Amino acid sequence: MDFFDDVMTKAKEAIDVASKKTNDAVTVQKQKFDIASLESKRARDFQILGELYYNKIKNGAEADGDVGRIVKAINEKNEKINSLKSEINSIKHKRICPKCGTAVEQASNYCGACGAKLVFEEEDGVE
Repeated sequence: MDFFDDVMTKAKEAIDVASKKTNDAVTVQKQKFDIASLESKRARDFQILGELYYNKIKNGAEADGDVGRIVKAINEKNEKINSLKSEINSIKHKRICPKCGTAVEQASNYCGACGAKLVFEEEDGVE
């Protein structure tokens, strides 16, 4: 019986070690998931902070050095993006709703997204 008891003790120890390693692995994976989640939320917070700061600078706050250059670069990119979107809409025969920003057919009188009455200036300046 000594041999049987010894085998059972060794088996129990092996099971305990395996169980602890499994628990440790699960705990580590959960912690890695928590870290990834927090890093993602932190990145979003940085993005929001940057957008808030950009909007503050864009709306008249003083900006110099690197910040001023970055704000200028963003503004230039925004202008190019808007120009390209306008070209795309022209090719697709669409206009942008001034209220909600949705692309609508040029002949539409009302926006299909927000229901706003569409009043656009014609190219010759007549509404």
